[in-house]
Amino acid sequence: MKKPKWWMTWIFVIVLVGIFLSSGTFAQETIVMAVDGNWPPMKIKDADGNLIGYEIDMIKAISTEGGFQIKITEVPWKDIFRELDAGKFDAIMASVSITDERKARFDFSVPYFSAEQLLVVPKSAVKKSYKGKTIAAFETTTGAAALRKAELVTVRSYLSTETTKAFDDLAAGRIDGILCDTPVAVNYAFFRDTYKGRFAIDSELSILGTPSVSEEYGIVVKKGNAEVLNQINRGIKAVKAKEIDYEIRARWIKW
Repeated sequence: MKKPKWWMTWIFVIVLVGIFLSSGTFAQETIVMAVDGNWPPMKIKDADGNLIGYEIDMIKAISTEGGFQIKITEVPWKDIFRELDAGKFDAIMASVSITDERKARFDFSVPYFSAEQLLVVPKSAVKKSYKGKTIAAFETTTGAAALRKAELVTVRSYLSTETTKAFDDLAAGRIDGILCDTPVAVNYAFFRDTYKGRFAIDSELSILGTPSVSEEYGIVVKKGNAEVLNQINRGIKAVKAKEIDYEIRARWIKW
């Protein structure tokens, strides 16, 4: 019986190595994910200045389940879409609501969270008229757009980095209410010792004229970046299939 030629064995080994490398066994692609740094409980900083929160844990879980490495970079909300367009990072995970207007400019992952707009007011103001009052929203958010479209109140804008300042102003009576996403509204209204018992959630109907609709959060990539989008979607779907998102939600979101 003839022995196999040594060069045939080497060809077989080289082919196997190529298969393993292409499948990511030895090397995983790194996706650079931009986040904005202060949107509790989605993203906050601990005592040492490290980013923590629901979306930070989700990013890590999505990358693990999607089979890629992740690098998180902090970018101010006001710059985040422009810098994605400029190619400074690969994707955004920053509580970005999926809207038709944004879909015209960017591609979105499958949704990973659902929210709506809630109105936070002082307890003493619940069920009173807000017409002509000063209601705050965060710059370039869907809440700010909805307020301006309704034209029933005076709108005061805050940067997303000024979340705590906005609620301090509400507590001090410098503004009359804040319209913002569910996670932030509930976190500040009910789970912050600083404001305990001072705020309530009132109907957004009184300032918008219509009920707030449910909004889905998605991860954003540049238009046409199918490779990164497919990897992210694979990770999100695996996280949901294994119900890892429920574990993360229980850790950070208490309602």
